[in-house]
Amino acid sequence: MGTTTEEARRLRELCEKYELENREILAKYTDEQLAAIYNGIGPEAFPQWLRAALDAVHPSLAPVAFIHDVEWHESDGSEESFAESNARFRRNGCTVACAAFGWWRPRRYKVMWDAVKFARVCQRFGWSAWRAPYEARQKGGAA
Repeated sequence: MGTTTEEARRLRELCEKYELENREILAKYTDEQLAAIYNGIGPEAFPQWLRAALDAVHPSLAPVAFIHDVEWHESDGSEESFAESNARFRRNGCTVACAAFGWWRPRRYKVMWDAVKFARVCQRFGWSAWRAPYEARQKGGAA
């Protein structure tokens, strides 16, 4: 999607600021590597303009998607890890919503609901995308 190194650094900092689950996964990568892995909100199969639109509408979920993309990049191909990653997206989305928006702000509940919806969509339709990096590594290719 054309994520810059500066954007990757900013997202890494937000993951730390919000103390998101599994943010430790980012430590093994440089900002340049993370910029190459992160594709924004939505699967790689989505056209770039659609992912850009989702990012623009849901900027507070970008750090959540950042971790999620790295988890999928490292996919072990198992159903258990797949479900854990998607459940973590939901929890991290709710964490960000609560940290970024006061309880009185409707935006907080919109972001929480969107995190739940996106996690469900990933769980329902993301299996082949979860398996792809794992299968590529099994065949000796890069993920």
